[in-house]
Amino acid sequence: MDFTSQVLGGHLFVIPSDARTLVTQGVLDRRLFDVTQLLAWGYGDADTPDIPVISQGMGVQAFTPQGARQTRQLSSLGMSALRVPKANAGQAWKDLTGEGAHTLAAGKAKLWVDGRRSFSLDQSVKQIGAPEAWAQGMTGKDVTVAVLDSGYDPDHPDLKDAVVQERNFSDDPDIRDMLGHGTHVASIVAGRGEKYRGVAPEAKLAIGKLGSDTFTDSALLAGMEWAAVEVKAKVVNMSLGAPDTWELDVAEQAVNTLSERTGTLFVVAAGNDGPVNSPGSAEAALTVGAVDKQNRMAEFSSPGPRITDHAIKPDVTAPGVDIVAAAASGTADGSHVAMSGTSMATPHVAGAAAILAQRHPEWTGAQLKAALIGSAARQPGAGPYQQGAGLVDLVRGLKQQVAATPANVWAAFPWNGTGERVATRTVTYANSGDAPVSLDLTAEGQVLKLSADRLEVPARGEASVALTIDAAGTAPGDYPGTVTARSGETVIRTLAGAYVEPESYDVIVTATGRQGQPADPTVSQVYDAKTGIVHPLAAQNGVAKIRLPEGDWNLYTEIAEKVDGKWITTIADQPVKVDGGDQQVTVDAREGRPARITLDDPTAQPQRRFDYGLAHGKWNYRVMTGGREVNNSLFVVPVRRPGLTYTLATKWLSKDVSPSPYVYDLVHRHADGIPEDPTYNARQKDLAKVTATYRASGVAATGRPLAGFRVSDWPAQSLGWLVGEIKLPGTLTHYRTPGLIWESGLEVGTSLVFDGGRLMQQGQTSEVWNTAVTGPTFLLPGGNRSGDKLTFSAVGSFADAGSGRTGSDSAAAGTATLARDGKVLAKADLPNCGIYEPQGCELRADLPAESALYTLTSSMRRQVPHSALSTGVQSVWTFPSSNTAKEQPLPLMAIRYAPGGLDDFNRAKPGTVTRLPLSVERNPGSPQAEVKSLRLEMSADDGTTWHRIPVVRTGSGWTAAVPNPRTPGFVSLRAAATDTAGAALTQTITRAYAVG
Repeated sequence: MDFTSQVLGGHLFVIPSDARTLVTQGVLDRRLFDVTQLLAWGYGDADTPDIPVISQGMGVQAFTPQGARQTRQLSSLGMSALRVPKANAGQAWKDLTGEGAHTLAAGKAKLWVDGRRSFSLDQSVKQIGAPEAWAQGMTGKDVTVAVLDSGYDPDHPDLKDAVVQERNFSDDPDIRDMLGHGTHVASIVAGRGEKYRGVAPEAKLAIGKLGSDTFTDSALLAGMEWAAVEVKAKVVNMSLGAPDTWELDVAEQAVNTLSERTGTLFVVAAGNDGPVNSPGSAEAALTVGAVDKQNRMAEFSSPGPRITDHAIKPDVTAPGVDIVAAAASGTADGSHVAMSGTSMATPHVAGAAAILAQRHPEWTGAQLKAALIGSAARQPGAGPYQQGAGLVDLVRGLKQQVAATPANVWAAFPWNGTGERVATRTVTYANSGDAPVSLDLTAEGQVLKLSADRLEVPARGEASVALTIDAAGTAPGDYPGTVTARSGETVIRTLAGAYVEPESYDVIVTATGRQGQPADPTVSQVYDAKTGIVHPLAAQNGVAKIRLPEGDWNLYTEIAEKVDGKWITTIADQPVKVDGGDQQVTVDAREGRPARITLDDPTAQPQRRFDYGLAHGKWNYRVMTGGREVNNSLFVVPVRRPGLTYTLATKWLSKDVSPSPYVYDLVHRHADGIPEDPTYNARQKDLAKVTATYRASGVAATGRPLAGFRVSDWPAQSLGWLVGEIKLPGTLTHYRTPGLIWESGLEVGTSLVFDGGRLMQQGQTSEVWNTAVTGPTFLLPGGNRSGDKLTFSAVGSFADAGSGRTGSDSAAAGTATLARDGKVLAKADLPNCGIYEPQGCELRADLPAESALYTLTSSMRRQVPHSALSTGVQSVWTFPSSNTAKEQPLPLMAIRYAPGGLDDFNRAKPGTVTRLPLSVERNPGSPQAEVKSLRLEMSADDGTTWHRIPVVRTGSGWTAAVPNPRTPGFVSLRAAATDTAGAALTQTITRAYAVG
């Protein structure tokens, strides 16, 4: 099996090759492969033996793979909540992807990870000013809003007496909501509940059901026509979408046509992935992005520009993060459920439009759209392409009597267009009030010019101003802006701007397989090495097409095909220079040359796995294979490319001994392209030889040595198992290709220790792992203060004594507290302190701005079978702190011990004296103040009694002589340090090393 590894948006995704197509098809949740998110949810191996998933059979009983345990039946959805034991994951995957009517491979089932959500709607309606509107009697009374979605639950009390019309456009037998989406959306618009009250709680709902999950374009068009023509709804909510295309698709066209013919306003979700979705990309749509409860843009909210002409979309924003609203029967544990998405933001705006329509029943959809855009409140931290005009503001919208149409004005100038890059548009201001209004006009934007800076709008009348969009002489690019009209407290914004297309042409890519037939690449990406921008290509019959701006691009292609019963992969990377016209690019797998790695040790054999990848500037792609040897399995097309690095890695173990007493990590790395001769003939004498000793922590155990050459800055991402489990204590000989930075580590039970990597050089060296004293380190940052917010992480509390290492034990648990003047300001339980799960090992606190002395305490304990040592690790820091202009590391210290003379079980002989070197390690980036005092104590009874041990300054550290007890047991250590900057530490490690 092959795996791709990429870091996207700070999340590590690892996707197996047999899941890629299913993820692309949308039948398999991509989050199942989001390692970062799964660990944050507590789904890691240290937390649960099961994989929590939701299985759906499209219109049939949800398929349950063998060995899975059903935890909840969602009959109305055709869904089941399942727990798949990780021990049975392989068989369950075969069941899900094998042959059969209900499998993922058949396209009639879907699998999600069973994620987690929270928070409430009773907060979100306040964000847009709905309660103030209700106080004015504006509740959307008698205004009809159509909701085109997955139906609704007629029995839900929040929708009692709200729905006046309904129509089923799906193949389902009735209007009932089997998905839960439509019920949730409808109740946000006009829910009648007390706590979870909709935005327009007296509006009339017309529910059109399009489908239970997916639906056809024809069903959507029929629903839109019904809502606008037959129902004559003032507002239509469409929390739906699909990826936008360069063409005007049927849904976009329908929005524009029906808006013009009927005066209905279509309020459409911007989308939760990629650029603004269709039909939110339609000109007439009021397109909605999502913000959280602090009015910050939601990470998932699809931004503009519109892909065709780069116009500003979305138009406005509304709350869409963790919104609690009505749950359809059978789709949640209770009557209400939290959901996130622009699907949840959209009904907030539809409800706001209904309230405005109650105030102004004569307004058309275009006027409602203009009023909502014009009165929106711009939020800091986001531009027009993220938020449009800003957060919907019902209070201002109801108060203002003037609106501008159109509310979004744009011009796109193709690079090879005729004439000047100048366009003139008219913005008309309509006054619905009984008194004239004088408006002061300003244009914010490089290409915007107004014909007047003041405009008189008569009572119950209109006045217009000419807006010139002048992009003559400007460089290619986006020029979003705003026209603002002001009169006292009245503020009316109109979105406006231009796009000047860079010189662009069509690039047609043709791919040929190794047998001379057209081939659809497994992976095909056009990328920009300078920016890391990636454009995926989808080929049909070996041909893909893309339009690219003039410039230097790169094309990565990976073709996997079966030749003579064996899978062969060919990779190629080639320059694509777009300059002066359309062009054809050919990728021919027959040009690939076999990648090979050989070794002169006859006792060794390669493992049936290898890794390969390319890196070019800010772009990289890495594949981890399984089940095949590299020789005669991977072919590469040679190319000379400055800045392109090619890497191929294999492992070799003993043919006869298991576990192998040695491991060869052989890497063929070639700079500036893919080599003409992709062969690496490794010789043992040219390699770096590292003899590693792995100690035991007071008890016999087993461990997994880890290593890998560094491929990114992601902590420990490069580490991989080498020879499986070995007995501890034990040894292993590493042979590594020199000239690369290698990371090393050791996994013992639930603990993990690893270093920051070091450059390997030809010759021999040695390492010792799992050495006492295990305790806190700061290879990874320990915490910071930013402004008045403090963050502390205890994740590096269990590192061994080796220099430059960090470590954790996910079985350890404890607490962290922050106090000032003896008063606890914040406390956090630390239930899980795994390296890959830092969220479970953090304390966060809000602090006063003034300078103060703080006490921060971290206390961790563990009882694990793989270690009898460091059963308790406590650090108590005191330090001064005040408001910071930018993020500053906390002035934290850690005391490190490296006792000499211990055996392979980290034991000292009874009655001996142990020489104990000490050093002080600092939180990275924190002030390096001089340590002015260091005090050491030891205990032989787990901390019941303590004895002072003198320390002597030696070079950059200290040394102590610790008298060991005459009988077997343990030595605990307690040390206190202070520095010249006023920071101090008292650190206690229970059972630091053994005596026996």
